[in-house]
Amino acid sequence: MKLFRTGSLKAVTECQVSLGFLPAKSQILIRTASFLQKFTVSENSLCMLFTNDARRQLHNIFIQFGDNIQTAHQLRSAVFAKLLISHSCS
Repeated sequence: MKLFRTGSLKAVTECQVSLGFLPAKSQILIRTASFLQKFTVSENSLCMLFTNDARRQLHNIFIQFGDNIQTAHQLRSAVFAKLLISHSCS
């Protein structure tokens, strides 16, 4: 809001969409999914103890955006598409 000197949330959202930036909440979700993906394939013995929990968390993140989401990259695309759709409907 400071960057564009506006108090309008709609203007900020429009700028984010136009410039290809996702809201912080979405970025955190995608980064969490990316971390969990790497965590689940790690051969570290400590990570292996928590692999099932990490897979479950990862599944819970993916399922929020559809049954066909299986990677953090697909999640990013789905989040961005959802943002574009919601923005175009406003």
